[in-house]
Amino acid sequence: MTLAARAIVIRGDAARLPLPDASADLIVCSPPYFGLRSYTDGGEHYQGQIGSEPTPAAYLEALWACTAEWMRVLKPSGSLFVNLGDKYAGGGMGGHSKGLVGTRPQGAGNSYRRISVPMPDKSLLGLPWRYAIGCMDQLGLILRAEIIWDKPNGLPESVTDRVRRSHEQVFHFTRQPRYYSAVDEVREAYDAPGATRTPGRRQLVNAGIGAITGISDAAVSMHPLGKLPGSVWTIPSAPLTVPEHLGVDHFAAYPPELVRRIILGWSPREVCSGCGEGRRPVSDRWKIVTQHAITPSHKSSDNGRSRDFDWDRKASLATITGYACACPDTTAPATPGLVVDPFGGTGTTALTAAVHGRTGITIDRSADYSRLAAWRVSDPAERARALNVPKPPPVTHGQEALFSALEVTG
Repeated sequence: MTLAARAIVIRGDAARLPLPDASADLIVCSPPYFGLRSYTDGGEHYQGQIGSEPTPAAYLEALWACTAEWMRVLKPSGSLFVNLGDKYAGGGMGGHSKGLVGTRPQGAGNSYRRISVPMPDKSLLGLPWRYAIGCMDQLGLILRAEIIWDKPNGLPESVTDRVRRSHEQVFHFTRQPRYYSAVDEVREAYDAPGATRTPGRRQLVNAGIGAITGISDAAVSMHPLGKLPGSVWTIPSAPLTVPEHLGVDHFAAYPPELVRRIILGWSPREVCSGCGEGRRPVSDRWKIVTQHAITPSHKSSDNGRSRDFDWDRKASLATITGYACACPDTTAPATPGLVVDPFGGTGTTALTAAVHGRTGITIDRSADYSRLAAWRVSDPAERARALNVPKPPPVTHGQEALFSALEVTG
């Protein structure tokens, strides 16, 4: 039996999480970007918020302190995904940039700090990579991947002498080399095989054989559940409409689809109460066998003797049929995997985790945002939107021809 998943909203500090040690299976967050905007409660800027530090160095130090706290909460087998955007130095003709943090909110008063960026104007600060390198050098984390979030509907820019910024980084960190992953959940459909050569063509060409018919290398080497996701994810931003009665001014939330892929691929739906492991997907496979034979016109000469080439090649298809851990009995009690967002904001992470069978915890210092998140994680329309899984790409003509020509044998 598995306990029901849910979303929990907590007002708290990202640097002091109210959670036990090694309790989270996955941490996903998008910290406030440096010098971008002021977050408020009741229209008033509140002190000590991440992103309003006077310098980039102070901002990074604050983020690393938060990250150290997240590592306390993260299980050794867990993953941390952090989405960060960058910033340009600018605001004057001098060698150092000074500017306001975002747009001055009503009632901010003297608490609204200025930033000082000791870099030439117009220089990209490189904050995401500075943060990632510090996580490795100072915290000993393993950087497993950099994902590029490509935003096809990104905001326009007024610059005329550089490319428009249309992406952000998402870094994947782990505490140890072996960790929970279930990438079979997020594999993607293959494109049409680009090659028309058959397996072993190089050897056959060396043997003097030219045109050969048969299924391509790409088709034979296909994983039966699809290909691994690439490191560039093209996902449009998702506008959020907040009811007026909440009285909360909000900024863009990151899209549920961005979080959905991370949650399905790197957090368990079920954690076994017996062994403590997250259960991984198990698939059934059907073997596809095809025989290839070379026609007489494609024989090669070997010391004056004709030599036929024939061989068998196997491919397979599969589907996920269940989940298993180290225990021989997969009916042991289980609890939902725990997904935590220390900068919860509008509650996207907790909402997406809950509708996909995990327990999601969203934490934010702002009372306004906590109220907004509480509405969102319980609103039927928002839950339906977060559950709207994109349809897989259609099977291509090349794949249809391939699969129809093969015999399913088991």
